[in-house]
Amino acid sequence: MKKLHIITVSMLLATAFTSCVVSSSKYEALQAERDSLANVAATVTTDFESSLRTINEIEMALQTVREAEGIMMMENQEGNSSYAEAQIEAIDRTIQQNKAKIAELEQQLAAAGSKSKELNTTINRLKNELNEKDTYINNLREELNISKAQVAELSESVEILNANIDNLNVQNAKQQATISQQDAALNTVYYIAATAEKLAANHMINQGGLFTPDQVTGNIDMSMMTVADKRDLKVLPLNSRKAKILTNHPESSYQLTKDDDKNLSLVIVDPNAFWSISNYLIISIK
Repeated sequence: MKKLHIITVSMLLATAFTSCVVSSSKYEALQAERDSLANVAATVTTDFESSLRTINEIEMALQTVREAEGIMMMENQEGNSSYAEAQIEAIDRTIQQNKAKIAELEQQLAAAGSKSKELNTTINRLKNELNEKDTYINNLREELNISKAQVAELSESVEILNANIDNLNVQNAKQQATISQQDAALNTVYYIAATAEKLAANHMINQGGLFTPDQVTGNIDMSMMTVADKRDLKVLPLNSRKAKILTNHPESSYQLTKDDDKNLSLVIVDPNAFWSISNYLIISIK
């Protein structure tokens, strides 16, 4: 009986030991599974936070692009094509950099097995906006190139026009000079007021006798003549009390007037009529 009791106790101890061993193994397995899940959760959290940072960076970059578009359009409308071209290239670099970020983010999420619908929707929205901006920038670059070509053509046309204007100005100046010369020639007159003896000594007149008037010979010494513009020659002081006009001029076109000292002056009342016969005026004074 005592032997049976010992066997029974031994069997109970063996059962209890086995049960403890089994429970310990299960605990360790559960502990390992918990640690693995914690690591996975930490990795997912880190990846999610990294994804959010990337998305925020892309959102900020797009906001910068939107703001730059408005400034660039204003500058381009004002004719500052150089600034607009630099802005286009800067925006294009920003777009390409952020498209690369999205591609990298998609690869990371695919490797992590992410199936977040909201995250994928956000990524697709950003991709679509970047693609729209890319198309917009390409169109704007093409329009700018067309505008620059038009400006170059316009500049060339302006240069040609300016050259034509310069040629016309030169021709006009020549014509004006010719007209001025012709006008001056048409209105140039010559006169002399001297004694009969002096005029005769220079063979400009033949002196007559008591009943014969002095006659103009036609041998005019131009070095003795005064040159004048008939439009300006209105009054010619003679500084003499006696004077006689020897060249032919209509009597109605002039007058001989006296000042307080009784010195004579020739007053031309009708220049066109006065010079209609001759552009030379010879006056004999005493």
